[in-house]
Amino acid sequence: MKVIFLGTGGAIPTLERSHPSIAVFFDGEYILLDAGEGTQKQIMKSGLGFARLTRIFISHLHGDHFLGLFPLIQTLSLLRRKKRLEIYSPVGLRDVLHELVSKAYLQPRFELEVFEIDKDCCFDFGKYEVSMFHVFHGDTETFGIRVKEADKPGEFDVKKADELGVPVTFRGLLQKGMAIKTPSGRIVFPQDVMGPPRKGKLLVYSSDTRPCKTVIHNAMGADLLIHDATFRDDLKDRAEKTGHSTVGEACEIAIKARVKKLALTHFSARYKNVDLDKIEKEAKSLFNNAFVAKDLLSVNL
Repeated sequence: MKVIFLGTGGAIPTLERSHPSIAVFFDGEYILLDAGEGTQKQIMKSGLGFARLTRIFISHLHGDHFLGLFPLIQTLSLLRRKKRLEIYSPVGLRDVLHELVSKAYLQPRFELEVFEIDKDCCFDFGKYEVSMFHVFHGDTETFGIRVKEADKPGEFDVKKADELGVPVTFRGLLQKGMAIKTPSGRIVFPQDVMGPPRKGKLLVYSSDTRPCKTVIHNAMGADLLIHDATFRDDLKDRAEKTGHSTVGEACEIAIKARVKKLALTHFSARYKNVDLDKIEKEAKSLFNNAFVAKDLLSVNL
């Protein structure tokens, strides 16, 4: 699993930071978590390309988190995309899309399906599963997004396979979980030659939120927590009024959830690059594995 931060700004973009969007790349495909204005250009800059995009998950229907969808859909149509695209969103996006299709000549040339979410839910896509869970962002229905990579087979023990007389042509079947019979008639089971399964990586994106128990629960032990850090701690009152979190509050959530890494994102436009350097130092003093997410930063999990 690889995470590419396409946009790390808040409600107002800056020259350095685009509106929120995160790409999560698996073998041969990637998904988007939010798609703020400018997402398609950030995809181009990142080198991801458009063909491998399969699904988009929208945390909530504030403009900075979803208004990049529509130019992206138009571009995919102009590129003659044929592959289906799925969008998962809180209730309301389907009506907005319908209006744009009818008024702005945005009829997609490919199959586009919108799944509207009104409760906590989980979707299993084979290689990974995605859960959407409620967080608190004022009166707007808002979801955190949990991405869990499927567990992978353990290491194949070549020496043991040789000892058991497993032909090379049969070894792929064992790696896929199937028993085989060797030329000598011996039955060999996957567990005879495979190490223990390797646990899949876990990523949690909190979206815009006040500190929540639901984030702690879903992010417990995560390889990476991406958390709202719109304001520094001296503006905690502002964070409370707008339904956001401070840098210190995000670090506290990371500590309680015992995550391995914390990425701070969704920064107010008032903070310049020099401020973000100071913010990162402040965060590391609270949680050593915290870092400031920057546009086009790529992180391997």
